[in-house]
Amino acid sequence: MSGPLLQVDSLRVTYGAPGRRVVEAVRGVSFEVLRGRCLGVVGESGSGKSTLARAVLGLEERVDGRIEFDGREVLRMGRAEIRAFRRRAQMVFQDPMGSLNPRLKAGAALAEVRRVHGLAKTRREAAAQAADWLATVGLDAAYANRFPHELSGGQRQRVNLARALCVGAEFLIADEPVSALDVSVQAQILNLLKSLQETRGITWLLIGHDLAVMRQMADEVLVMKEGRIVERGPVDEVLARPAHSYTKELLSAAPSVRQALDRRAAERAV
Repeated sequence: MSGPLLQVDSLRVTYGAPGRRVVEAVRGVSFEVLRGRCLGVVGESGSGKSTLARAVLGLEERVDGRIEFDGREVLRMGRAEIRAFRRRAQMVFQDPMGSLNPRLKAGAALAEVRRVHGLAKTRREAAAQAADWLATVGLDAAYANRFPHELSGGQRQRVNLARALCVGAEFLIADEPVSALDVSVQAQILNLLKSLQETRGITWLLIGHDLAVMRQMADEVLVMKEGRIVERGPVDEVLARPAHSYTKELLSAAPSVRQALDRRAAERAV
């Protein structure tokens, strides 16, 4: 089935108690994410991109607008509908260590999620399923018996990915998923994300500030500043011919991206 999996219309998120100054973190944002595609959201710290990600999953309270997932309005879902929605839509956070329970081994973390959602009848079945999902993200069965502190940063992020996928998620929001990792590990995780998109048809909303990552991963990109979208379009077009001054500033601060685009233009001219 083609078409958008997620549609967001005039989304606003505000902070502040009654009688106090109200801060509008997201200001009338509209976009859609097509099935099996990756939409990148880029902007500096404080631009509203992470707040946007949480709002899409129903994790923000003061939200106005419309969020439609596979034809259903998220902000009007009842408890049972929200539970089903959060099996299909999951988030992968920036800090791999902080996202895991330090008292649970990797296999137990996945098995717990499977049992909570009624996807495994027994502990033994849940443990076997956990091992299978670890294999899906490139970790062998031995890692199931390791605590988070016994894993590297990249291995922890693989566990987080497995935990998100093991409930049947088809839409993942990745909020700066490699920024806390060593440069040598970042490429491995990005290649894994790309492989999951291609082999499992995963739809992504990728939040970040690294334009090099966006160029590698995203099909389209939104540029956010002060809670608003200031530019959008196919990622290669936006990065090669930025129209907004803010996008140009982001690009100038990322020389590796600018150099790569210049090399690509030079190769085409030959």
